[in-house]
Amino acid sequence: MPVGKFKTKVIPNNFKIPRPKITFGRLGQITFTLKEITKLALKIKPKIILLLFLTSAVWGFLAVPGFYLEKFIIDRLIASVGQSDWQAHLVPIGALMLIALLLSLGRNLLGSFNRFLRDTMARYFDAELSAMLGKKLSELDMEMIDDPDFQDRFNKVTSESSRRVWSLMVPISDIPNYVVGFLTSVGVLVLLNPLIAIGALIASLPQFLVDSKYIRKEYELHTSLTFTRRLIGWTDHYLLQNRNYMELKNLGISNYLVKKLKSAWQEILIKRIELGKKRLISGMLSNLPLTAFELVVALFLIFWVIIERITVGSFQLYLRSLRNAEQNLSGLVNSFVQIFENYMYVTDLIWFLNLESSIEKSDESKKPVPKNFDIALKNVSFKYKKNQKLILKGVNLHIRQGEKIAIVGENGAGKTTLIKLISRFYDPSGGKVMINGENIDKFRLSDWRANISILFQDYEGYIYSAHESIGFGDVLRIDDEKNIKKAAKMAGIHEYIESLPLSYATPLNPRFDKGVSPSTGQLQRVGIARTLFREDAKIVILDEPTSNIDPKAEEQIFNKLLKRTQDRIFIFVSQRFSTVRRADRIIVMESGKIVEDGSHKELMEKKGLYEELFTLQAKAYQ
Repeated sequence: MPVGKFKTKVIPNNFKIPRPKITFGRLGQITFTLKEITKLALKIKPKIILLLFLTSAVWGFLAVPGFYLEKFIIDRLIASVGQSDWQAHLVPIGALMLIALLLSLGRNLLGSFNRFLRDTMARYFDAELSAMLGKKLSELDMEMIDDPDFQDRFNKVTSESSRRVWSLMVPISDIPNYVVGFLTSVGVLVLLNPLIAIGALIASLPQFLVDSKYIRKEYELHTSLTFTRRLIGWTDHYLLQNRNYMELKNLGISNYLVKKLKSAWQEILIKRIELGKKRLISGMLSNLPLTAFELVVALFLIFWVIIERITVGSFQLYLRSLRNAEQNLSGLVNSFVQIFENYMYVTDLIWFLNLESSIEKSDESKKPVPKNFDIALKNVSFKYKKNQKLILKGVNLHIRQGEKIAIVGENGAGKTTLIKLISRFYDPSGGKVMINGENIDKFRLSDWRANISILFQDYEGYIYSAHESIGFGDVLRIDDEKNIKKAAKMAGIHEYIESLPLSYATPLNPRFDKGVSPSTGQLQRVGIARTLFREDAKIVILDEPTSNIDPKAEEQIFNKLLKRTQDRIFIFVSQRFSTVRRADRIIVMESGKIVEDGSHKELMEKKGLYEELFTLQAKAYQ
């Protein structure tokens, strides 16, 4: 079920990332934030959050009974001054003092337990939120993920998550304490004079208004600095987490990047300090009405003590209750201010958690993919963004079951984009991708993806063990050690893995204990093994699968690939024509169009683009 109220519908190839409409005031924003985060917390650990609210409320309630005990102790002490029978007065006063100390001890223990619950809830929330963000991102369309607007807001959510979890848990968990503490203290003040309770509330309003104003200004500043923060993130990455420090040293650009980093931080710090100074001065001025009000009430109570209208103990009770009411009201206002401060972040978070995809959505009502199928592209065109040029233009292609298809063409011809549409990471801007004559969107996406094993040119080199890195090809069979090794042997990487310190349990990253740093070609073989481990896939797609592998090894791998995919559709993109010529059909692309289609022999006889590219490459080896 979606969280919150922001439901998003995506229009393929022509959409803008939606923004929640803010149509209510500060109180509505506070209520929204409180409701949504409490809802998430209750979903994660309901027992802990309920116990947290209960202990917080009890802690706030126990303050006033302590004030009453102090009143009785003070009044009894004053009455006992100068009395000769001190023993008669010591015992009851001592008993009251013992009760007060036990109450204080109990309140301290309750406060410690409350902090423990708050810390525990924050950790659970942090861990669960991280998982929720990762899960949601995996469900979104590639088109949406690629959108710069989306990236700006998503980066804001992820960069703020760890810090915001704590700043959300603290004010929310303190609200029951402040509300109950304020109400019990106000109850005491009402007995004295209802106007005092109302005055405390009015005197606190300037502080709330000032804080609200500057919180909005801080968010606006944060938003305006989004690009600068992204620049800092990337520069930080190049300086601290670069994949190739040798290049960094060789080019000698570290000092240049450090200057760039300092400049970006300077821009942020100057604007933040300037705003911080204004907020500090305004905050100090906003506290004056509350201080003045307390002074007036204190003088009024002193006057009543002097004229014997109330006792000294009652003076202490009322003054302590007033200060407690002010502190709780100030705390409540501060909690609301912190919640309001997090409103914009929570809005972004709820926006993200409620995004829905036009492709990656539940498709239980759709047809299962048939056991045997052909693939056809009918007049397919595609562009990644509305204002960009077409990448594919009127592509028509029919692929039969069991065919071995090679796709060739110069860089930017649309080869990888064609693969992405067949895999349905994107839907066409025009035309149709069809399975057995029906539009691909009529079939279950989960079934279609299960039928595809794909290795992209920009494949991921996972840092986990070699076993896992191959087993990711089919996570349901990740414990199938026998077939993982079989896939590794087909990709020509088994012997290398066996030679590693922990064999298949070795991490493929040197920054882990006993981890190693495989070469680019070795990582590519691991990727091929991962693709081959997906045994049930009826379509195998490899995008430049052997670009970093020597020709002899490439020949051996392709022999095994052709044998393994004998009854499957095998589509591969390659620039090596010694491999391409072995395909049943070769698709030649140029400027987003299929310009030639046929076997190696047919295309060579045609003497078109393929023959030209083949001849140029052949000459390079002479």
